[in-house]
Amino acid sequence: MRADGLLAALDQLGRLVLPGTLLLFFVLLTLAPLRAPYLSDALPLLPVLVVFQFSLATPERLPGPLLLAMGVLLDLLLGGPGAPVGVSGLGFVLIRAAVMANRRYLVGVPFLFQWVGFCLLCWTFVVLVWALTSLWTWLLIDPMAAMMQYAVVIVLYPLLAPLLARVRPRDPLNVPEPSRGTARPGETTI
Repeated sequence: MRADGLLAALDQLGRLVLPGTLLLFFVLLTLAPLRAPYLSDALPLLPVLVVFQFSLATPERLPGPLLLAMGVLLDLLLGGPGAPVGVSGLGFVLIRAAVMANRRYLVGVPFLFQWVGFCLLCWTFVVLVWALTSLWTWLLIDPMAAMMQYAVVIVLYPLLAPLLARVRPRDPLNVPEPSRGTARPGETTI
């Protein structure tokens, strides 16, 4: 086997497993014993950032079963007795679906618009997890911890999103297609 063939195969394998590996890293990072007083409580939302960023470029590399498995792992690692298992996985799948449905509005736009899109999706995720956990336990859980998580991940987004954007593959929506720009004025395409 030629060296180019081996390197190309390793490159392809690395691109295939990178999103799942980074998601696993951020799920495990939620258990890191940090000495920062409020930062360690906010880490559970970092995997949402990975799901959002990789769903922008290559959503097929974050399949639903992988997102469900990582969400269940996150819930098992963080949840205490009686916590609902699978609510994070459901949130990950819903974030991926929302990003895929709105990619044309989120790709190729200024960073601020992507940040606003992330803020809205992350807010929805936080409310979903908080509401389902409250329903599951039949207790009104104090939303302050969830809001603190949300605030910290929104502040961390401008720091981490450009790094994740650098490691993800190039976005296929930014590659020109031969069919773009071929319609004449007044002509519609179906």
